Amino acid sequence: MPQRGVAASVTNLRAAGISLCMIVKDEERFLDDALRSVAGVVDEICIVDTGSRDRTRDIARAHGARLAEIPWADNFAHARNAALALATRRWIFVLDADERLDPQSREALAAIGRSRADERGKWITCRNLTDNYKGSGAMSNALVRLFPNDPRIRYRNPIHEFVALDGSEGGLPSDRTAIAIVHHGYLAPIVAERAKSERNLRLSRLAAEREPDDAFHHYNLGMALLLAGDGEGAIGALERTRELTHTAPRGFRIHALIALADLYAERRADLARAEVLIRECLALVPNYSNAHFAHGKLLARGGDLFEARNAFGRAIAAGAHDDEQFVVDNEIAIWKAHSEIGATLMRERRYAQALAWFELAAQARPGAQPLVINRAKCHEALGDLAAAQGLFAAAFEAYRDEASTVEWINYLLRRERIDEAVHAVDHALTLVRPDMQALLLGTVAAALLRAGEPVRARAALEHALRLDASARATLVAVASQLGVPELIGLLPQAIDTRAKPLHIAYR
Repeated sequence: MPQRGVAASVTNLRAAGISLCMIVKDEERFLDDALRSVAGVVDEICIVDTGSRDRTRDIARAHGARLAEIPWADNFAHARNAALALATRRWIFVLDADERLDPQSREALAAIGRSRADERGKWITCRNLTDNYKGSGAMSNALVRLFPNDPRIRYRNPIHEFVALDGSEGGLPSDRTAIAIVHHGYLAPIVAERAKSERNLRLSRLAAEREPDDAFHHYNLGMALLLAGDGEGAIGALERTRELTHTAPRGFRIHALIALADLYAERRADLARAEVLIRECLALVPNYSNAHFAHGKLLARGGDLFEARNAFGRAIAAGAHDDEQFVVDNEIAIWKAHSEIGATLMRERRYAQALAWFELAAQARPGAQPLVINRAKCHEALGDLAAAQGLFAAAFEAYRDEASTVEWINYLLRRERIDEAVHAVDHALTLVRPDMQALLLGTVAAALLRAGEPVRARAALEHALRLDASARATLVAVASQLGVPELIGLLPQAIDTRAKPLHIAYR
């Protein structure tokens, strides 16, 4: 093995500059924009294609890329290392096709390309755009994507691969930089389109079975199981991660502890165990906004709203240290913690104070769906119906999803605007799940019956049964919960589900 400094000196014999290294497959949708984002900053483009059937290779050639084609081997590190082997410049910069170099980072990246190299890499910030909260912004993680062109520095692990010196489990010693990239691949339509969750689960499971004492494999498996909805499986994998990193901490340990705490609280209602895990995380990183935020949600779940607000306040303050963290939800200190404070105040019916917190959060993210809906609820509780209606309607028009649909229809029913509610339901049924369709139609039917319109109420019930023949139990439950037992008497004993569904007549 070369002595320290020998390989670095060989690296510095290479021409100064940056080799962009990428792996791609069917990326015609993204690749051109990715390459344009680094044009004039990188000195060569090295791309490995693992089986594209679209225009990906043509786009790469149009940008002057050095292109190699290899078969996909279910191993991201293998493909990445093939791209590294094409590089000739002193520094390597790794980018995926669905990522973009932040324009404000161009000069900082170019400056590193002109500098000498040693056996250390550079951490960059990856801002992952997400639409989980619709209009919420991004969450970030730190990645080593910039490093010397040294044959001792190569990727390891078939999934969630990372660059390492001589294959070390600890990766490559690296320094923080202000360089940032923006990742579009976690937007919901793209995740669904690419079946990322299924692929990641399969590869993570194989890696954990092959190397059962590798903590990172179990962490990746736990997160993949969590995304797949297997909470109990995720608990097992993340507990194994915690066990393997207990005496040899790794950067992902803190995120595993938070995920575990959430699972114990939400899946098993074991708040005591969740509290232990959160405090274990905070002992490691006292200024971690994610951990304080998770603690606040845990306290709120247990009913200690005062201490929950204190925890959310600490999450806001910890936002000043977000740049020090390797995985962080940047939105916590910007608006999410403010929103949660508002939610605790709503639970205490302190609507004016809650609204003030929601409005403060909305200054940063005015379009975030939870803020729009919660502001509407506060205005309604305070008697400002014009403001409430405007916000409920705005959420419905902007997002057209289940949450905004249900809130808008419920608002109309609370205000006894039954015809408008019927109209909204009739045009929103394609936006909600089948069980929610029955729930909405049953609720509307109850409102119609109370208003003395049994014919229209029966039409709503028939519509529900035509959409889903198994909806009868849901409709019976609605009648019981809303205290309208006579609704059950309107349910037809049988209905021809082959008939064309009837629209509910409305004035």
